[in-house]
Amino acid sequence: TFTVKTDKQILGDALLDNGLIAGEESTYGLYVKEVNGMTADYDTDGLYWAFYQGGAYMLTGVDSTPISGGETFEIRLEK
Repeated sequence: TFTVKTDKQILGDALLDNGLIAGEESTYGLYVKEVNGMTADYDTDGLYWAFYQGGAYMLTGVDSTPISGGETFEIRLEK
């Protein structure tokens, strides 16, 4: 569990700025392959990082999800 304090307005920017995620840019946005030093690559192991906001699966990418403060996000390794 991490508490992130940021002045960023987009979730992906806040996570990148704090070194919590890494990935590759794609035509669909940032493809997150690493979270807190743990790597998942769907193409090689069938695993991917799923993002949830308030317990609901996010339908937007981390690089297009706005934050305003106080939200709860989860990142889960899924297959």
